[in-house]
Amino acid sequence: MAVSTFVLAQRQLLGETEGLAVGQMFKNAADLKRDLQLQPDADSDGVGEPDVTRILEGLPRPNNARVLLLLADNEPRSLSGLVARDIPTDLRELVVRGQAGSKRFRTAEGAQFAAGVRIAEIDAEYYEVLPLSATAATLATLRRILIGASAVATILGAGLGYYFARRILQPVTSAAEAAEAIASGDFDTRLDEQSDPDLAKLTASFNDMASALKARIERDERFASDVSHELRSPLMTLAASVEVLERRRIEMPEAARRATDLLSKDLMRFQRLVEDLLEISQLDAGAIHLDTSVFSISEFIERVVAHSTATNVMVDASAGDPLLVRADKRRLHQVIANLLDNARKYAGGATIITIMRYSDRIRISVIDDGPGVDPADRLRIFERFSRAGSDAGRRNVAKGVGLGLSLVAEHVRLHGGRIWVDGATPTGRGARFILELPAIEAEVNETIEELAL
Repeated sequence: MAVSTFVLAQRQLLGETEGLAVGQMFKNAADLKRDLQLQPDADSDGVGEPDVTRILEGLPRPNNARVLLLLADNEPRSLSGLVARDIPTDLRELVVRGQAGSKRFRTAEGAQFAAGVRIAEIDAEYYEVLPLSATAATLATLRRILIGASAVATILGAGLGYYFARRILQPVTSAAEAAEAIASGDFDTRLDEQSDPDLAKLTASFNDMASALKARIERDERFASDVSHELRSPLMTLAASVEVLERRRIEMPEAARRATDLLSKDLMRFQRLVEDLLEISQLDAGAIHLDTSVFSISEFIERVVAHSTATNVMVDASAGDPLLVRADKRRLHQVIANLLDNARKYAGGATIITIMRYSDRIRISVIDDGPGVDPADRLRIFERFSRAGSDAGRRNVAKGVGLGLSLVAEHVRLHGGRIWVDGATPTGRGARFILELPAIEAEVNETIEELAL
C-alpha cells in the first residue's frame, strides 16, 4: 500500500509540476514572440540587447525557472547564466527540428526539468529549465512518512494478528496439548470449560472422550491383572502336579513321558506369560516405582552375563573413566537378561556386548550372529505379543509369547532411555539391539559405596 501510494503520488506530483511548467513555457514563448516582433530593429534605431533583457525580465517565472533564448546569432540570452550546453542534446535536436519537447534530467545541482520550443517567426529557440528540488524534497518527506507509517502499521498489525490468533487458536492448542498428555499416559488431563457455545461443545466432547478412554483402559488393566492373579493359583497347582509326575518319570511308559515333557514345557511358558502379564498390568497402571542407585554399567553387565545361561559372550567396555548410570538394578537386570534370552532363542546366543559413551548417554549393544531382523520388523518386535520374522519363516513362533521385548522397551522408557535394533554388526550378519541410557557425571571418590553391587 505504501509503495503504491508513493508511486501514484510521485507520478501525480511530477506530472502536475511538469505540466504547469510546459504550459508556462508556451505562454512565455508567445509573449516573447509578440514583444520581440513589436520592437524596432536595433541597427536602425538603437534598440537591441537591453530591450531583450528587459523583455526576459518581464516574463513570469514560477518555481524559480530559468530561461534561455537563442536567437539566430546563437548567442545565449539568459538572466541566470544558462548556455546552450546546459540543455540536453536530444531536447535541443528536437527543438531545432521545429518540435516542442520536454525532458527530465539530473545535474550536479539535482533533478531538473527542461522544456523548449522553436519560435520560427523570429528564428529563435526558447527554453525554460525548472529545478525539481522542491518537488524532490516533498517526495522525500512523503517517502519518510509512508515508510514510518507502513512500519508502524506492520508492527501493529503483526502484534494484533498474533494476539487475536493466539486467542482464537488457544482452544485448539490446549486440545493438542491435552491430547499429547493423554497419549503419554496422563489420562486425568481435561480441557477447561469455555464460555463460547461452539468451543464449549468441543470441550465437553473432548472431556467425555478422555473419560471414556480412561475408563476403558482401566477396565482392560483390571481385567489383565485379575486374570493374571486368578491364574496363579491353578498354575501353582499344575506346577506341583507336574513336579510329582517328573519324579515318577522313570515309572511311566514312553508316551506318558513325552506327554509329561510337553506339559512341563508349556507350563513354563504359561508361567512366564502370567508373570509378564502381571508386570505389564503394573506398568499400565503406573504402579512401577524405580529403586535407583548409581553404579558402573560395565561391571553390572559383566555380573549379569556371568549369572545368565549365556555362554561365550564377551563384554567390551570402552576404556577410560567408569561409565556410571542411575538405574533400578533389578529392572535393568531384567532388560539385559531378556535381550540375552531373546538372542539365545532366535539367534543362537549373543556373541558380544559393547558398552561405550555416546555424548551424554551410554550406549549398550547386544550383538548376535543369527539370521538378523528384517527391516520391516525392527519396530514391530517391541510391540506386545509380536514375534518378528514369522512372515519370513526364520524364527520359531513357539519359542516365546512376544512380551519379552515389549517389557524391555517399557523398562528402558521408565529409565529415560530408548532401544532399537539394526543390522550394523561386525560380521555383517545377525542383529544389534542398542540400548541407550542417560549417563551421569560423578567423582569416583564420591561414588565408591554406590559402585559396590
